[in-house]
Amino acid sequence: YDGSFGSQLLFAVRCKALSVNRHTWRWNEWNTKLCLQCNRGVEETVEHVVLECSKYEHEQESLMDVVCEQYRENQWNARCVQEDSGMRYLVGLDEECSMTVVYAMKNFLLHAWNRQH
Repeated sequence: YDGSFGSQLLFAVRCKALSVNRHTWRWNEWNTKLCLQCNRGVEETVEHVVLECSKYEHEQESLMDVVCEQYRENQWNARCVQEDSGMRYLVGLDEECSMTVVYAMKNFLLHAWNRQH
């Protein structure tokens, strides 16, 4: 960790403590677990924000470009089906993860956070 806000966000994701509606619905002003960014009617989870939410499509593409440079696309797709959608890899908790991916994830989180707030 370098003390940056991106590192703080990454730490929150690793601890499953990032402020997403799934966790904050009891005390957020909307009183809902649903994602209000894309209005698809799904819970706002970290996985949804990072991998699915259409509001962050540009940021997701940039992140996946880095992932596919480090990991063959067919292997990445197989991994996502088998495991936790690849989140352990993306946040650097997997032994195979490169620091390049961790930096890309921090960048994603920072850009997504800035767009949301």
